Amino acid sequence: MDQESFVMQACDLMEDIIHANSTQQDLNAAIESLLDDSDDSDEAMDDLLLLSEVRKLTQIDDEAFLLEKLSLLFQQVRVSTTILRPYHQHFVTPDGCNRVTWSNFESKYPVGIFQRLFRFKQEHVAVLIRALKIPESMSFEGYMTSGIEALLLMLRRLSSLCRYADLLPQFQSQVFNGLCVFLFKKIGPHIRRIDHEWFTDRSKLELWSAAMLEKGCPLQNTIGWGDGTHIPVCKPIQGQRPWYCGHHKTHCFKALVLTSVSGLMLGFGPFDGSTHDSLAADIVGLDDLLMEHLSFDDGTHFNLFLDAGYRVGHSMITPYRRRRDMTPDELEWNRRMCRDRVAVEWSIGKIKTLFKMLTYKKNLKALLSPVATYFFLAMHLTNLHTILYGCEVAQYFNVDVEPLESYLRGFR
Repeated sequence: MDQESFVMQACDLMEDIIHANSTQQDLNAAIESLLDDSDDSDEAMDDLLLLSEVRKLTQIDDEAFLLEKLSLLFQQVRVSTTILRPYHQHFVTPDGCNRVTWSNFESKYPVGIFQRLFRFKQEHVAVLIRALKIPESMSFEGYMTSGIEALLLMLRRLSSLCRYADLLPQFQSQVFNGLCVFLFKKIGPHIRRIDHEWFTDRSKLELWSAAMLEKGCPLQNTIGWGDGTHIPVCKPIQGQRPWYCGHHKTHCFKALVLTSVSGLMLGFGPFDGSTHDSLAADIVGLDDLLMEHLSFDDGTHFNLFLDAGYRVGHSMITPYRRRRDMTPDELEWNRRMCRDRVAVEWSIGKIKTLFKMLTYKKNLKALLSPVATYFFLAMHLTNLHTILYGCEVAQYFNVDVEPLESYLRGFR
């Protein structure tokens, strides 16, 4: 950390403590209270020493000397094992200068940089909180935070390659992982099923199929694509074999991604890194699910197109297998079908472009963090991003993205 940032954070700490003890009398009263109630614990002693040092600092007039002493005090706080800023219960105030609230988040993060940092615009933060049903205040392992603070923490961590140390003093791992798990318990079962109204409505399927035909798709009733993706992770300290993918030569977990013509995604997984894409589809019974939910009483059924690594099914369509005696018609059919299949790559790429944490394996520590939770939560957030701002897939096929209310109906 450079000297300027160090001094700024030290001043933030000083201001936060002074907010909690606005006068010299309040500061003295806090010290006397600690002396009376002290249980000789490390936490109580650290608090007492910190307040005593702060009282001394309030009596210093020389600015240079004050900054020097403040920096030394802040260094003591940063290396302490019991004073955890700013989420620890001690010295946390609702209006602390280093907390993110509804009243200050716009000034802390100007419009010009907000979307680059958090992937969403300032005016849509409230929309996200309502869509994700994040409560006004939350507590994770004793660490208190507000809903907006936890949301911005999660978005910033997912969308960057930064470490927790780079996000201090505002962000900590307990809040990030706590919110991710909290949200995954809500959306996990729903993002991994296909019987959503927006995905199985016949009028919507016919609209998507017509858009595909207009772009030159040779197969009628095709409404989307499927493909597998792998997320590299750190080599786990035990049980390494299931995580290792011999094809990609890395430890990872895999997911099966389905993309509609409107650009919204659903997924299945996680699967072991050694699992083949076709086996993953068979594990979840993808072809049976498509037949159940995309077939109608008049005999009409809709299809998904997948690459040649999958087996052919009733509603799972793949290219003609390569052979020496392939006809020109078969080669042309493959070319036209595979040309549009790149849309599923666009969708997977959008997840990993928006939320770059998924591309940095050193931040994804298998068996220590809920790494698969990050991916499916990022998929849901990418769908919300697509609904709010559009996507390349919907623009290419000239179709409208589902309204937010229609999409969220399947997550209730």
